[in-house]
Amino acid sequence: MKVTTKKSKENKVTLDIEVPQEVIKKKFDEVYEKIGQEAKVPGFRPGKAPRHVLEQHHGKLAREEVLKSLISETYQESIKKENIDVIDVPEISEVKFEGDILTYQAEVEVKPEIKIKQYKGLPLKKNEIKVEPTEIEEYIKELKKTRSSDISDDKLARSLGYRSKEEFLDCLHKQMYLKKENDERARLERELINQLLKNSSFQAPASLAEKRFQELEHQAQHQMANFGMPQEKIKQRLEEFKPKFRTEAEEQVKVFLVLETIAKLENIKMDDHMINNVIEFLFAEAEWV
Repeated sequence: MKVTTKKSKENKVTLDIEVPQEVIKKKFDEVYEKIGQEAKVPGFRPGKAPRHVLEQHHGKLAREEVLKSLISETYQESIKKENIDVIDVPEISEVKFEGDILTYQAEVEVKPEIKIKQYKGLPLKKNEIKVEPTEIEEYIKELKKTRSSDISDDKLARSLGYRSKEEFLDCLHKQMYLKKENDERARLERELINQLLKNSSFQAPASLAEKRFQELEHQAQHQMANFGMPQEKIKQRLEEFKPKFRTEAEEQVKVFLVLETIAKLENIKMDDHMINNVIEFLFAEAEWV
């Protein structure tokens, strides 16, 4: 089998595939053997009709089956042989099945070649995490608004299941600290991601971006429906959100591909924990200032 490849456009590769005579002949033999076992031919018992009779009665069917089967099989063999990382179904064109030769073109979308200028030693600064007494006071003040305004701190604490005001304040401090710590972690991750995207330049594959866009749209639709929003209103809001979802989808695809590239470079296991594991690796390699 002869295969030539060329990059046709951004994230696209075109394969010109030529299937030789011996492969086609073998496939015809397989197809006619199957037809002979299954087809009903007047004057012959199942499996007993000679080849030339099968060709007369089922030649068109056999040719269609051979063509479909060969394109499917030889396409898979070709992308494996050429080591092409395909991310979407191919567009098949220029099919010519004449005589004993089959040729066709397959255009496929592939993952972009991603080069990251730097991903180790990225500068990061962690902000000091503090819970100020005024923040706790403000929280308690807002909490009291939902209850009797003259309730004491001790009664408020006991009404919430705490044994004392001190236990309540201690728990509240820990909860607020943890929230700030999680917020700071999220900020650092965003800063890390922003630097990675700046250090790499590529276009997100259209099919992956479209798939992610549809997922975001479906999630939003589901959430709005759960809140009891009317269908007409949901449709209107989804239309308004489209530009935002498309931007988010493209960025999320690019983030995933960058992190996947780093995982491959650093032999990080490609599983459901890959993203978190890569981020942990990058934090460990960062230049903390």
